[in-house]
Amino acid sequence: MLTRLEIVRGLRKLHHIRSRDPVPEELRGWSYHTPPIKPRAYLGLGVGEVAYRYCETRRDLYLRRVVGARGDSSKPPLANGASIHRIFSEASRAVRALALLGRDGPEIYEELSKKAGDVASKTCPEESKSQCEKLYRYLALMWSAEVSKARISFGSQDAAGLIPWISELRVDGTLVGLSDRLIIDALAEPSIVIEIKTGQRRNFHRLAIAGYALAIESSLEIPVDYGALIYINISGEIDISIETHYISPDLRKEFIDSRDEAIDMILSGRDPGIARNCPEACPFLEICGVRR
Repeated sequence: MLTRLEIVRGLRKLHHIRSRDPVPEELRGWSYHTPPIKPRAYLGLGVGEVAYRYCETRRDLYLRRVVGARGDSSKPPLANGASIHRIFSEASRAVRALALLGRDGPEIYEELSKKAGDVASKTCPEESKSQCEKLYRYLALMWSAEVSKARISFGSQDAAGLIPWISELRVDGTLVGLSDRLIIDALAEPSIVIEIKTGQRRNFHRLAIAGYALAIESSLEIPVDYGALIYINISGEIDISIETHYISPDLRKEFIDSRDEAIDMILSGRDPGIARNCPEACPFLEICGVRR
């Protein structure tokens, strides 16, 4: 369940960690004018370009940024992942919009359930359309139930506030060396960065929430101490799980080091070479000449 209560439960164990290891001012995004937050160059990097190490040597970054190559983003794992992100966003926006119009939970779910097929058809590839439709209904049911709970507890004016997501938040990360058009999957109250992932869990996924936290802090000057990774699998029965993380000093340093490494590679124009183990979903497999 992607409810506020579940997120709060996940954060409880992190408060003590934060109290023992607080974030110093020099590692906040608003310290963008001094090292280590200040970048060596302003290249407009995406958070994924910095954080993700699906390619062990980061040759994907080299090909994209130095060579100017364009990979094949139509491969099923990439296309399906993008579809799930859009379904999440569409469901969140639709529930919130109807709640703000004063609709109650059952009405919201009934209306969105009727639209699920059309939304999936417009959003997802044919092979995953039925699962996307199922996911849309699942999210609509869960969040419309939250609206009903809010109306019982707080009244109609606060109903939309119980939906914990602001989806696809645009943030300018220029001051910390990132893109001026970053899109955060979602922001939860209070200032919890949400990153949606599909497929296998990877340790480096945590770096993405650190990057988004730094961008928000530099742009909006509000502290962001927590993040959540939401893993969604729709290959069989819908499986959703949440990992909550404290965006600690060490995690911030790790992202900053990865950012500086990426900047150095691009500025030097050095080819890091082909990785030993290339993932099947890599959009640059054909360009690298890797045969399967």
